[in-house]
Amino acid sequence: MTFHALTLPRRQGSLPEVIGPAPHGQRSQIAPVMVQEELWFRMRSLPYTYMAPTLVSVSHARALHLAEGFGSAPPEKFQRGREFAHLHPHHDGSLHLSVPGSVMKEVEDARWGVPHPVQDALLVFGPRDRQELEVVWDLVQLSYEWVTTA
Repeated sequence: MTFHALTLPRRQGSLPEVIGPAPHGQRSQIAPVMVQEELWFRMRSLPYTYMAPTLVSVSHARALHLAEGFGSAPPEKFQRGREFAHLHPHHDGSLHLSVPGSVMKEVEDARWGVPHPVQDALLVFGPRDRQELEVVWDLVQLSYEWVTTA
């Protein structure tokens, strides 16, 4: 499957403070907890996924893994094992996603996130409001599509 360039709106305002690489996350402009929870509710509803401890992030991150036997993506599309996304704890609110390189570049150009400095993953800034939630949710769905295809 070929992934085409997204049509991302430019993220408004200044960029949040990012720390890392370990841990790699967001330290300013933190997403409201209820917006984070709405995002997590949507994330965990993706078919053939399950929540399990993260294999790559801080211990309180909530990770999504793709079930074995579903999808035929090669292991290098995942962060580790079958983990393709994790949402950082409430004090951070950002998330890491597995995405193709072209998407990573567009997300960075539109100011929605930055590449991880060590891993092949994208740090997406936590959504500050419901409008931003829709953009971030689109990116999560794109990540899911990426890891469910060969």
